Amino acid sequence: MKKSIPKCGKTERLQVVNQEKMDRISSLPNEILCHILSFLPIKCDVQTCILSSRWKHLWTSLPCLCFDDSLWFKDKHPGESTQDVLTRFANFVNKVLLFHSADINKFSVHCSEPSIYLTDLPPLKSWVSSAIERNVRDIELSHVYVDVLIELPDNICTCKTLEMLKLKLDFDFKIPTSRICFPSLKCLHVEMYYPHSTCITEKLFTICPVLEDLLIEIHLEDKHSVTNLNISSLTLKRLTLSLEKVLFSNTKHQVMIRAPNLEHLCIYDDTLVSYMVHELYSLTEVHFDIEFDKYFAEDLQEFDPPNIPADRMLQLLKGITNTRFLSLSAGIISALDCAFEDYIPTFPYLTYLKVDIEESGFRLLPIILSSLPNLGAMEIDFLIVGDNLRWTEPQCVPNCLLLHVKKIEICGFEGLKHELELVKYLLKNSEVLDKMIIRSMKGACSKKLFQKLLMFERGSKTCKVEFL
Repeated sequence: MKKSIPKCGKTERLQVVNQEKMDRISSLPNEILCHILSFLPIKCDVQTCILSSRWKHLWTSLPCLCFDDSLWFKDKHPGESTQDVLTRFANFVNKVLLFHSADINKFSVHCSEPSIYLTDLPPLKSWVSSAIERNVRDIELSHVYVDVLIELPDNICTCKTLEMLKLKLDFDFKIPTSRICFPSLKCLHVEMYYPHSTCITEKLFTICPVLEDLLIEIHLEDKHSVTNLNISSLTLKRLTLSLEKVLFSNTKHQVMIRAPNLEHLCIYDDTLVSYMVHELYSLTEVHFDIEFDKYFAEDLQEFDPPNIPADRMLQLLKGITNTRFLSLSAGIISALDCAFEDYIPTFPYLTYLKVDIEESGFRLLPIILSSLPNLGAMEIDFLIVGDNLRWTEPQCVPNCLLLHVKKIEICGFEGLKHELELVKYLLKNSEVLDKMIIRSMKGACSKKLFQKLLMFERGSKTCKVEFL
């Protein structure tokens, strides 16, 4: 006689399966469980302590502590004030740091509200200090602008484990004069609004002995303040500098760069400050996006004498002549057009040029190409400048067109007369050109115009023209 097998209902079977899955997850090593929890907000990580005794203390070993007050504002209680939410957030951070027992790989705090408690009281300073005591490797702090300096702990300078530091706030800390600072810091990103501390702008970027990646974003002060930025490093490989101004900002700000191992340099500047560039022996790639309007500057009389913009640009260009890749914005060309005489330093190793041109660019382009003897490829981006310009063919053809340029890409093409004349000149005089790519503005060019381009004389018998 066969024994009857008890049947389980669907609900019971699902419970058994879920229990097995839970058991499988709970049996994983702590390192794997912590890695899984790292994909959740820290608020959810802490809540896992109620699952079972296995999970009760697991969150205290998390290697990454990332706090964001926006999660608290999403769960804002009815009738709760902003200050109450911020206090709740601060209490949570304090509790987590109090019970956390392991080393910290990454510690980040993002404050999305103008929080008074971070300026009147020192929790951010103590939070960072606690992370440093736990051998933190990566610190990221972001705080909305409240027109006050956020004081950081003094031990941040001497932390031996800190490798990455990102500060998106106005900050200050004491820089010791007798010790090595940031002994392990390789990546430093800072954003500052109207910096007033000369200790930070003139010393911080010179005291990091192993720094490789530096990003600086500064919102410059008005006419009554001058910022001097000093960047000096023997180990720096990548530098990104962004300078933004308020209306009628001071033009007397100065930037000094000395980095013999620097490979990549990007500068975004809408003020056209003064640059002193030295010993950039290892450069391979340079991007300059400098905003300057010659006629606007003349109306405001920002520069006296009026050739100062050109002198500043030439001073900057002279310091980066070792680079192999160069990208120039239209503002740079406009500034160079303020010179009393045409001159561009020679770039003997440059093989790729990207340049945006508008009105003055059509006159200066041949002069620029004449300073690039080994140029192999270039990209020209036409900006909208109207249809009343004229292209004047230079008396001498640049050697790079005759001997080296094999690829030319033109963007923003509208088929205007001066654009056609420039394309015609380049096709005729580029004797080793393999390909010219012309990217037109949407709806600006017709098939008839393309046929006209194909009829232009070509100096190279192997040149192909693509019209996109």
